Amino acid sequence: MTWLGHATAVAQLGAARVVFDPLLRSRARAAGKVSAVLITHSHVDHLNRWTLKAIDRDTHLVVPRGAKHIVADLGFAQVSEVAPGDSLEIAGLEVHAVETRHDQGRWNKSTSIDALGYVVRGDGASVHHAGDVDFSDHAVFDDIGKRFDIDASLLPIGGMLPVWYYRWRRTALDRGVHIDPDCALDIYERLGAKALVPVHWGTVNLRLGLPSMPSKRLAQVASVRGVGGVEVLQHGQQLELAKR
Repeated sequence: MTWLGHATAVAQLGAARVVFDPLLRSRARAAGKVSAVLITHSHVDHLNRWTLKAIDRDTHLVVPRGAKHIVADLGFAQVSEVAPGDSLEIAGLEVHAVETRHDQGRWNKSTSIDALGYVVRGDGASVHHAGDVDFSDHAVFDDIGKRFDIDASLLPIGGMLPVWYYRWRRTALDRGVHIDPDCALDIYERLGAKALVPVHWGTVNLRLGLPSMPSKRLAQVASVRGVGGVEVLQHGQQLELAKR
């Protein structure tokens, strides 16, 4: 598992590789040759047309239900739409679309395009990418943890703004569009995953707080709670996945 920045990560399971939510062409190229691109939702920092144009067109592109029209003109040889509960076989990998909790739509809230996560299994290991998560009901992650034995879960720990903003928004405005590090730890424990790889932090930052703030908060809270398995990666850093 390699974190390339923001929500972009590459999982290599045996001979097959997949990239999640590629953002920026340099990161798409850094991902190398992949069997599939897995898009969690249609917000432009996750489904980024400009970035997708840098990926080989023979790659299998997987998008949430309702998003196919956004990428139809990009020339990918195979595009699949999936909804939570759907499964695909790609290059010998099991790709499962799973529930998450986040705003649907692209430019505004809508029911027309799903938001989801993925569990990818292959070569004796499994990886979960939650996409983005808000502060609403997280019981769906209990179900995912019961269904899959997850080696590493990629969970967001912030966004473009500081941790305090999302906590304020949770209480002052709505459910909060992004969870904080404390909540990511809660979900990690619900999933029963062996490792937590924090994403969606320290990459796209609006300078209202230190980019490292979410990761430092995560490490601090994990230490206080006595929670192990937290793997804070830097851009381009890898985590080896243990085979079973």
